[in-house]
Amino acid sequence: MKSFFYLSALFLNCSILLSAQNAGEIIFSNSVINPLQAGNSITDFQAGDAIYAVAYLPQTVMELYNAQAASKLDVEVFIYEIKPPLYDYQQPSEEQLTFVSMRVSGEIIKQKFLTIEIAPDPAQSAAYTTAGITFKEFGKKFDGPVNFTETLSKLQPGKHTLKIVVRCNYADAASGTVTITGNDFGMYKKKSDELNTLAQNAGAENAVMPVAKKTDAALESRMIAAFKGSNDWKTGFIDATDVLRISIYDADWFIRRNELTGAILHRYIRAAIAVKAKNGNCAYYPVTFQEDYVSGKFQPLKYDGVGDKVMLDCGNVKK
Repeated sequence: MKSFFYLSALFLNCSILLSAQNAGEIIFSNSVINPLQAGNSITDFQAGDAIYAVAYLPQTVMELYNAQAASKLDVEVFIYEIKPPLYDYQQPSEEQLTFVSMRVSGEIIKQKFLTIEIAPDPAQSAAYTTAGITFKEFGKKFDGPVNFTETLSKLQPGKHTLKIVVRCNYADAASGTVTITGNDFGMYKKKSDELNTLAQNAGAENAVMPVAKKTDAALESRMIAAFKGSNDWKTGFIDATDVLRISIYDADWFIRRNELTGAILHRYIRAAIAVKAKNGNCAYYPVTFQEDYVSGKFQPLKYDGVGDKVMLDCGNVKK
């Protein structure tokens, strides 16, 4: 009976704490926030300060999307700068500085709040290691706090009013406003670079090579030769000094035909190629290979393009 009353009190306490924050509100702090005990929001920051936020939603993320529990949902976070009007009779304007797409899943989508790291201390950041939250990598930079801090680094000296908006299913779900003041915002660029390295390392620890669905030593040899003979390899676009392993993750070739005549144009197949990067780290690239169809037969295999590099712990290359 005592356990029942203890648990009831605990749940009631959490409900009271959550209800103290208004749905649709984003609160901010210069330190990590416990969303169940958030306290008062800090809205004035100085250049270089860490910035953390929690968005309190009118419903769970899953309910806002009318989605299933197993869904992976994209939540957008926008940063606008509120510009003062030129004349008294005008209203302030909002200039979009950037936006980030957070892919959320698991327990995250069952909550009525979202934790958002805008400019976290890299030593305390959990944005890239939290289960149920992922950010895409564009080229060599990750989305998320990497994007946010790089955007802050471009602010001009002075005082800026920023509006942060969380959008779920194309509708605003929460928003909040802060001011940030300083003579030099360049220190956020260093923080962005550190966060990007953190994101790369976090991804590398968990990444594994795609499972091979086709084993063909002769084909693998031709693929590696075509890969190393490509302009992408020769010009350094592919960050690699050596090939470590190849995994053909398509079970067979795909035939591509002319849409009008049905004539065979070529066939293609994809593989993951693990490499040693120039800095000594490991990674893999998804690579497409193609064989054109001419005069009733397929021509020699050629390299057809490469996808984004996926950082890979060197110990995971053979897994």
